[in-house]
Amino acid sequence: MATNDLDSPASVIAERYKARWQIELFFKWVKQHLNIKTFLGRNENAMRIQILIAMIAYALLLIHRAASNFKGSLWMFLAELRPGLFTRPQTQAAMRRRRQEQEREIARIQPGLFA
Repeated sequence: MATNDLDSPASVIAERYKARWQIELFFKWVKQHLNIKTFLGRNENAMRIQILIAMIAYALLLIHRAASNFKGSLWMFLAELRPGLFTRPQTQAAMRRRRQEQEREIARIQPGLFA
């Protein structure tokens, strides 16, 4: 511990604190941007994998935002992207066609209902 090290010169202790501060800033950035609240594993490898996966997801989000020419913030882009992440476009289109067919059938049976 640097606070107990009375033999090292001040410059060495300052470098240690500087390195520690960089680690603190990294984890602050991770918490703010990658939405990692807790680590799922306890060993170093599990934590590295979780951080790398979060960083990859963050990078993909940045790339997708740039490709779609979205002008808002990254968080607004994510808010718009989230609802459609796990929906299949062909499923949505099929549901829309079925709903339109049902509306046409109802309009045929009961004219003026959808006018």
